[in-house]
Order: sequence, then C-alpha cells, then structure tokens
Amino acid sequence: MSRPKKGPDRKRHAGRGGRPGDRGKKAAREAKRRDQKAREDRDRAKLLSRYEGIEPDGRVLCQYGTHAECALSDGTVRLCMLTPKVHKLFGVCVGDRVWTERGATDQERVITARAARRTEIRRKRGEEDLVGHVIAANVDRMAITAALQAPPLRTGALDRYLVLASVLGVDPMIIVTKIDHAGEDAPEWAALEPYRALGIPVVATSAESGAGLDELRTELRDRVTVFAGHSGVGKSSLCLAMGLEGSPEAGDMSTARGRVRGRHTTSIARLLELPDEDGWVVDTPGVRAIGLVDLQPEDARVHFPEFAEFAAECEYASCLHRSEDGCAVREAYNDEALAASRYEGYVRLMESLLADA
Repeated sequence: MSRPKKGPDRKRHAGRGGRPGDRGKKAAREAKRRDQKAREDRDRAKLLSRYEGIEPDGRVLCQYGTHAECALSDGTVRLCMLTPKVHKLFGVCVGDRVWTERGATDQERVITARAARRTEIRRKRGEEDLVGHVIAANVDRMAITAALQAPPLRTGALDRYLVLASVLGVDPMIIVTKIDHAGEDAPEWAALEPYRALGIPVVATSAESGAGLDELRTELRDRVTVFAGHSGVGKSSLCLAMGLEGSPEAGDMSTARGRVRGRHTTSIARLLELPDEDGWVVDTPGVRAIGLVDLQPEDARVHFPEFAEFAAECEYASCLHRSEDGCAVREAYNDEALAASRYEGYVRLMESLLADA
C-alpha cells in the first residue's frame, strides 16, 4: 500500500529566511539584546549622574583583570578594585579617567565609574576579530618607533601606523631609535623623507648615548602619547633611558629564520609618567600585525593626504587608485611625483583590506 502524500515541504516554502519559527526566535533574541543594551545605558547614566560636575580622581596606569593600578589626585598610586557593575558596564584600560571611593579600609580604593573616553586605541586579537579590544584610552599622540637597521626599517609598518593614527584622530610622530647603530649616510634615512614632507615630526634618538632625548621630552610634554612599534625597535630601552618609572626591561634580539626581530619585553600596556614633566607615555606590547578596526577599503585613500591633489583629477570619483582607468594618482606615481614607497604601501594595504572585506 502506498503511503499518503504529505503536504508541501514547509522548509522549502519558508523562503530565504528559513522556517517561520526560526525567524521568530531570531527576532526575540535581537529584542532581548536591545532591551539589555537599553538597561545598561540607563544604569551607566545613573552611575555617572552621581559625579556630574566632579572631576575624576584617578587615572588608570595598568589593568589586571578586576583590579587596576591608578594614579590618584592626592599623588599616591593605589591598586584599586573594579566593582562587578563597573566591570560589566564600563570596563577600564590604560589611560582611563575614573572615580574612586574608599574601600573596606583607608588603604583600599574601589573604582565606582569611568569617564567617557576621548579616543580609543584598539587592536585585533586575530583575523576573526572584527571589533578589536581597547588597549589605551584618551591618547593625544601616537609616537611610532622604528629602528633603521636592527630590526630593519619597514616603511609599510610606518604607513599602517600612520593610517591608524589618522583613523583614531590622534597626531602622529616618528621616533627613530638606535641611531648610533647606523651611519649618517645609511640609505634608510632617505626612506623617511616622504614623512618629513608631510609635516610629521621625526625625532632621531639613541637610548645608549642619550642623543635626541631632550627634543623627544619636549615633543611629549603636556600630552598622553602612545608608543607604538614592532618588537625590538627599542621602545622599552627608550622608556628606560628617559627615566620613565615602571618601564619594562629591555629585551634582546632574535635572528630566527634569518630575520632580525625583537623579543617581546612588554607583556601588558602601561601608562608611564614623564619625570619632572606634565606628560604620560603608554607603552604597549609589540605587535607584528596592526589591526585596522572598522576601516573600509574605500576609506583608506583619505588617510594618505598627499594623494588628494592628484585624486581630484581622477576620471572616476570612486577611484581606489589601484588599476582603474584614468587614475591620476597612479599616473603621478609612474611620473615619480609621488613617493614610490608611500604609493606601494597604500596598494599593499588595500590588498589586505580587500582580502578581509
């Protein structure tokens, strides 16, 4: 006996959205997330209302899970605890301005709220991380550190850091380290000229001889500056030479696989105070790949300001300056009107952004 035919396949006729029940569950989850966000926004606003008109009394120097080392307005440095509510609603990182209150004893302080951030420095945890995590806040300037020869200068890394600074809205500068390891006629000096032409301050320094440190202190005064750069370029040695309290120990170099690179000596980000100066420096862990969070391929071109003059002559307003017909930027590169290293760095950046899109 033949089995009776069943009705139409509900899954087949449910459309691209899947089964009606699945769509309903998804909508319910989204509504739940919206409600939770609205509750958290209300809770944050309620907490912050307690401190309206009151300046934060602490600045986060280093964060360890549910505790943070803070410089307080009374001149002391204390290890402060984050309340579970603050940890959930705000979270803190190096550079955050926070309000604290007395804990169980006079020696204990508890972080009760965090002020809004002016800027955030984010870094991807991996290729799948599309949002990134905040490693420093309220930064005014990015000091990109690079050695000329040990490890060798890579202008592509400089370009990515400069784009990152532009995206974040912080002023960039370049610190050349270990200048006593390279002669005045080293070819790497010429590679820095395109950055000088853009008006980016370039300070040449040596942690060993002290050359350039006074000029660097002047540049860092009255600012919160994040030190960025790959491992081994001398960030930690530079911090030690400048007398920054709490600086990590300098590391040695690795020559694994025939390449000269640094070993990581900074394991967590720290905010270091400049001695006798009104300024702070964020020393971040060395990273080999800079995660440009939320940067779309079509937006990358605006972060290369020297392109603007030529881009106005491109045949198409949407030109990405790669292989499009009538691209005046590429023509300027071919005519050597643009620095070759900068345009080639842009093309490599675009390739990586398009691959991730």
